[in-house]
Amino acid sequence: MAKKKQNKKTARSGIRSKRSEGRVVKKQAGWDLSQFWQKDRGLDSRQLRLLSYVMLVVTLIMCLLSIRVGLNGDDDVQANYSDDLPSFYTSFGRDTTCFVSGPEIKYYGALFELTTGVTNGILGFDKSEPGYFTVRHVWNAIFGCIAIYFLALLCGEVAGFSAGLLSIGLMFLTLRFMGHSLFNPKDIPFAAGYMVSIYYIYQLLKQMPQPSRKTLIGLSAGIAMSVGVRVGGVLVIAYLAMFLGLYFWAKHGLSALFSKEIKPYFRSLWIPSLAGLVGALLVWPYGIVNPFQNIPKAFEAFSNFQVAIKVLFDGQMVWSRDIPFRYLLTWIGLTIPVFTLVGIILFAVFAKGILRKYNVFALVLTGFAFVFPITYVLISGSILYDGWRHFLFTYPPLVFIVTLSWQYLIEKKQNDRWQYMIWGLLALTAVDSAIFLVRNSAFPYVYFNPLGGGMKGAYGDYELDYWGASVKQAVEALEDQGIIAENMTDTITLASNFSHAAQVYTKKYNGKVKINYVRWRQRYDKPWDYGIFVNRFVDGSYLKQGYWPTSKTIHTVDANGVPIALIEKDAVNSPAYLGAMAISQQNWDEAIQQLTVESQSHPDNEMAWIGLGMAHLNRNQLPQAKIALDQAIKIVPDNQNALNFMGYYHYTAGNLNEARPYFIKAAELHQTNSTAFYYLGRIEMMQNNHSAALARVQDCIDANGNFPNCYQLGAEVYQAMGDQPNAQRYLDAFNRLVGR
Repeated sequence: MAKKKQNKKTARSGIRSKRSEGRVVKKQAGWDLSQFWQKDRGLDSRQLRLLSYVMLVVTLIMCLLSIRVGLNGDDDVQANYSDDLPSFYTSFGRDTTCFVSGPEIKYYGALFELTTGVTNGILGFDKSEPGYFTVRHVWNAIFGCIAIYFLALLCGEVAGFSAGLLSIGLMFLTLRFMGHSLFNPKDIPFAAGYMVSIYYIYQLLKQMPQPSRKTLIGLSAGIAMSVGVRVGGVLVIAYLAMFLGLYFWAKHGLSALFSKEIKPYFRSLWIPSLAGLVGALLVWPYGIVNPFQNIPKAFEAFSNFQVAIKVLFDGQMVWSRDIPFRYLLTWIGLTIPVFTLVGIILFAVFAKGILRKYNVFALVLTGFAFVFPITYVLISGSILYDGWRHFLFTYPPLVFIVTLSWQYLIEKKQNDRWQYMIWGLLALTAVDSAIFLVRNSAFPYVYFNPLGGGMKGAYGDYELDYWGASVKQAVEALEDQGIIAENMTDTITLASNFSHAAQVYTKKYNGKVKINYVRWRQRYDKPWDYGIFVNRFVDGSYLKQGYWPTSKTIHTVDANGVPIALIEKDAVNSPAYLGAMAISQQNWDEAIQQLTVESQSHPDNEMAWIGLGMAHLNRNQLPQAKIALDQAIKIVPDNQNALNFMGYYHYTAGNLNEARPYFIKAAELHQTNSTAFYYLGRIEMMQNNHSAALARVQDCIDANGNFPNCYQLGAEVYQAMGDQPNAQRYLDAFNRLVGR
């Protein structure tokens, strides 16, 4: 009996018993992680089937909605790529036309474009027809639904069937994501691959050390989808490696790093990674031609990606390369639904309970998948534009956390009188999105939440229809008014700042509708009868002062009562056009005559006032020039041409100190404004500030190295300083540029 007790004691102590000794070592090497996986509720076959049926209905609804949505501003380039891709494969790689289908397009994976290109080829649609883009939109909706479905599967796996259903509802009513799912061929397919990968990474960790074949195949497919859209999709491979490594360390400890226990982790890393990369290369022509050379080139191209465009942010037009740090977070905060914002707050309040109730691995994985890409971009200072559409892939992981937060609160109060209030709160936070979708189903992606004042609060501060989807509704309005019709006999010229969409939607009129591309600020440089203009690249100050819609407007396309596009009526030989032509021919008297008529008929036409001011300056009619330019700056205080001309007026009048602020503001608005820098340099030289003048000369050269006047001014400044060698150097550069 004593011996028995002794053995029992020894076994407990772990000193003399080999079995217990082994158990202690195992405990010291890592933790027992089974407790976390045991929290998962999973989906039984009936629940999975029902969830799939619900998702099928949602997919059908989104496909139908996608048919109503217009083209996006990049569809012309994307359609060229899609149309050229099948030839690469049918020629076994000999036809590489797809490499030059558009700027930088070859660096993108072609999963979506190849899918839609083949489908359109089978159906016989041409890229100049609306049907071609309807096919693309339907496929786009399907990819968006793939992202939603795999989010629902993950929610169901972790928190049960009701959480899966809830996540579908939350995603469907997130109009930025759902709206982009109807016509965004880059960011949505990438989001689908990203979410598929996250789901299967979770399943793989759960099944370690023996993941199922289904999981390995699913993860391979997720990686292939991600990289098959963007080479940056290799990010999910990095996630896989990191979380496998952390899981191995937590379960086995670093001491097992060189043991046989690490082998299944290596297999689980390289098998789906290799299979996924091979799958991605199969749908990426440029990558498959020479992967060891072209994949690094693609990474380099994206890391050096430069898009110099003006974007409207917080009421100011700023360059995409100079975006404020708060740009991305501000856009996310203003455009995600209220229920997402409340869900984030719920997580912050109930984090301890949520982490205790649900699997912490799922929360850490999705939290990292949301936070890391955004944090990286904020730290690296990357170029940003078009709101946060490039980061839509991070949203489903965020909704996973939001769904669990709502689910936790609902379950916490399920037997409580507060339960109905919680459901009421959830419904209340979703009603704004639901109403917006019903009212604006043709362009739900322009949604702004009510916390920032909705569409009216965003008007003039942020870009609304930045991809020009409303052009379709504008063309339909012209049809409804009988301005364009199939039996029309006269030819109509239609201008637009989103001309590709206008061209596609008017193709059926067999040349009776001619399309001109014009920028908003140069809209009268070409002749047209009607103009469709989306308010992208329109100054916020102009919008806020009520000059949009203009006095020439005959129709507006509205979202929640806010005009996002307008139709102007003009004439091919209107005074605005004739005046612009006279200016281009330097016929100043004719320009003054035509633009005087235009400005009297339409006193809100800023282009007429600017042109009139320029013409008077060239006729040395300074008082008349100032009157016109004062009116122009009143309408468009941030127009660089108006500011340049007003600065030149004061410069010519000898008011150098009055001229300086106008040129400074013009230069700040457009850093490539060499004219402003040139005159600032002239002013400094005339005031004998030679060092400041040279600084402006350098600014002028940096803005436009082919502007001869910069070098001429530099030569004059150095000559005034008595530095003849440098003066000659600048003079030689000037002579080369003017051909002397």
